[in-house]
Amino acid sequence: MTELMLYLGVFIGSATPAFEVWVAVPLGVLAGLPWLAAALVGFVGNFITLLPVVYAGEKIRFWLNRWRKQPLMEGADGIDAKASRKQKILDCFGIPGLAFLGPFLIGVHAASAFAIASGASKRDVIIWFTVSILICSLFFAILAEIGAASFVEGRSLPFST
Repeated sequence: MTELMLYLGVFIGSATPAFEVWVAVPLGVLAGLPWLAAALVGFVGNFITLLPVVYAGEKIRFWLNRWRKQPLMEGADGIDAKASRKQKILDCFGIPGLAFLGPFLIGVHAASAFAIASGASKRDVIIWFTVSILICSLFFAILAEIGAASFVEGRSLPFST
């Protein structure tokens, strides 16, 4: 497999909502890509697919409010278990907490859509989720590189000379 195909695989994998950077980036590193390059490609793939969700989320929220004729998440009666868990995270940790915990619990796209639907500003959601995606990409790339270096001879640890 050519290197370009590996980069394309990491890009498409990280752009896929269920796959995202925590799976695509380590697979790219384990396939032989440099950890930093795999992390950056994974970040770009996930970030590009985050933007339409954030910008469409506000329109979807207005459409749902009009359709339901009531504000979203108004009463505890109609909230299912997943929405309740997301709301608890949002109430307890705010947008930063949802940005860092959301990718592991429900995925970046669902977490950002929930944040927008809950009334968070697009600016805050984009900033915090961008930081979250970048840190997760780098973290999982480094972990995959450390894991690969411990099993493959000739492969050095990241940041080693």
